Amino acid sequence: MEITNLIKQEITDYENKDIFIVPAFGFNQKRTIEKIYRYLGSQYENGEIDADGDKKYFFNIVKAPCKTTTKAIDFDTKDARILTAPGGNMKQTWFFERDFRNWAKDKGFGKVLNRIFDELPKFGSVVLKVLKGKPHFVDLRNFMLNQAADTLDDSNFLTERHPYTPQQYRKIAKEFGLEKTDEVLNRYYASKEKFISLYERYGEVENKKGGYDYMRTYFVDIKAEDAKDTNQPESSVLITKQEKIDEHPYWEFHLEKIAGRWLGVGVVEVLFDPQMRTNEVANQESKGTYWASLRVFQTRDQNINRNLKRDVKTGEVLKSESEIMPIDMVERNLSYFIAQTNKWLQNRDELTFAYDVMQGERLPSGTPLGSARLAAGMASSYFAQIRENIALDIKNFLYEAIFPHFEEEMTTEHILLLVGEDLNEYNDMILEGEAARQIFESIAKGGKIPNAFEYEEFKSVILEALNAKKEHEIKLTKNFYKNIKYKIDIVITGEGRDITTMAQSLWAILQAITADPTMLLDPTKKSILSQLFEVGGIDKTKIDLTTPATASQIMPQRAGGGVSAPVMSQKVGEMSEVV
Repeated sequence: MEITNLIKQEITDYENKDIFIVPAFGFNQKRTIEKIYRYLGSQYENGEIDADGDKKYFFNIVKAPCKTTTKAIDFDTKDARILTAPGGNMKQTWFFERDFRNWAKDKGFGKVLNRIFDELPKFGSVVLKVLKGKPHFVDLRNFMLNQAADTLDDSNFLTERHPYTPQQYRKIAKEFGLEKTDEVLNRYYASKEKFISLYERYGEVENKKGGYDYMRTYFVDIKAEDAKDTNQPESSVLITKQEKIDEHPYWEFHLEKIAGRWLGVGVVEVLFDPQMRTNEVANQESKGTYWASLRVFQTRDQNINRNLKRDVKTGEVLKSESEIMPIDMVERNLSYFIAQTNKWLQNRDELTFAYDVMQGERLPSGTPLGSARLAAGMASSYFAQIRENIALDIKNFLYEAIFPHFEEEMTTEHILLLVGEDLNEYNDMILEGEAARQIFESIAKGGKIPNAFEYEEFKSVILEALNAKKEHEIKLTKNFYKNIKYKIDIVITGEGRDITTMAQSLWAILQAITADPTMLLDPTKKSILSQLFEVGGIDKTKIDLTTPATASQIMPQRAGGGVSAPVMSQKVGEMSEVV
């Protein structure tokens, strides 16, 4: 098949054909995404006026669960830990992690993560396109592929549509080296299109030798109003550039998956039916209360033919052969509407785990504390599994797409600014080296070798001087990270945790260590201590578990001797002290 005909067929199949997960279970990705957008915008497909001319109200129940899910699965760039791989340099990795945090902050990578977690519950899937190390979000409304593919790599084509104005198209054509720009613009001006649709397709294309090459193809699809006047060929597809490449630039993230389709399952799609029924109940109740608000009267007198509100004045005496009585218009189905609404809201919570305890709302009066904690724990476990799956995808994304570009930028000589906890850790790293250097200088000038007690006092004075600085700039040399060996771990803590339980766990651990300091020495006790941190939901990486020197270890062994008080030199903190 000719490439132009193949492209047209792919677009037509994606937009119009359904795939079947199982018999009688059809699915169309384009229509599903459009429906999600309507529900998020509280809009009906056929307008907001019903057959009676009344406004249809949209009782939105999908937005709150989306926000709850976002909060439950969210984590930040600080949770991405860079660890030393076997054969690597721990200090090199330590600086690498701090450099990455600063780089990610400058590049706004935290906003990228936040948007991923914001869109995943809505659409079920998020696609990022990485260009020169910078991630760009792909609008799923303009993204086409084989709907039945399990992953992006399994799809035989990936096509992204870019709508441009003529001015934008000229700029993009020049930037990407697109051809036939004048012909594209002539077609556009002769058409009724609002934008120039530039398509970017990735997929195999048959070459002249009968084989297949993986190609990136840029093309436009413009239907002219009068093809004869513009000498337009039969096909409206016009290829503007083709180039052979190794792989596509897209990365995918999914909330939950269903076998047989690519698009993940989001919260909005799960709530299609509850949203539909809730809208029906809300509008039925609205119509009922409208009639209940009317004041209508009845009489058997044939001579009364007037609107009492408009025609009767205060003090007027009505002459009637039969009394005028109000008609009972009270709405008697309010309890039914309330029961139906609560029923479907309960169904929403069951489908999405968006219970009151997850939304931070007050629980019903009389709910036992144990039941509340159990419900919170079950919901947190559900979301924890989703977060773990997303974390694995983000780790792979960092490894393959982000870190290579980051390493390339960090090969040049640059400055790393340390503040706060990072500066304290750095000071602890250089403490031993600085103390040893000053002692050697003292001995060279005739000083004595300090005993253990004097040495600890010596270090405490140095550490106090180091900690007096609020920030410290370190110059990292060119190719400092050359041949670095590292691995990435994402430590997910804090979200959906019981703060009271964490505080109690921390206090219990502190009491245990105070009562038995050997817990930091004995391997068995230390292993149990680590499990206590995990069970209590505490990030042990933020707690210094290094063994402090005990009183027996720092008591002087002999009298006499000593060295003069240390004097901090300009060399403290230089890179030569730590690498």
